[in-house]
Amino acid sequence: MKTFKALIQQGAVFAALSCGLSGAAQATEWKLITTSSDLSKTTYWYVDPASIVVQSNMRQARLRTAWSTMQYGPNNTGYQSTTYLNYIDCERRTIAFTGNTYFSDMESTSEPVYQEDAKPVQTLRFSAVRPGTPGEIRINYLCQSHGTSSNKVI
Repeated sequence: MKTFKALIQQGAVFAALSCGLSGAAQATEWKLITTSSDLSKTTYWYVDPASIVVQSNMRQARLRTAWSTMQYGPNNTGYQSTTYLNYIDCERRTIAFTGNTYFSDMESTSEPVYQEDAKPVQTLRFSAVRPGTPGEIRINYLCQSHGTSSNKVI
């Protein structure tokens, strides 16, 4: 079995590769995990099932969030979806993410409008999630449903 350090190194390579790809190269089969709505927008959370890596109680996966309305971020840049590398500690039920890439379309297929560098997992701040939130649904999906993922690190 690979060590956690090996998983971190693999994650850093994956993050560097996935964050540097153009929108067209990032085309993948996204699986919808959950949605939420408020008065002004609907938010959709997706996972790339092929990207899930299992290492003991830690999960790594490429996720995408999309909004029904334009969002505004750094430098007031408009975007409607973002992809990122998500890390989940199943035992502690905490979550962290890095390497956001922002797109002007909901499908994350346009050229990125803004990109953040991926950081090593050791430097990320893991946060607990509140019960009933999309964060908890992501943790449940990745920790319970994929405990025996075919991408398991051996």
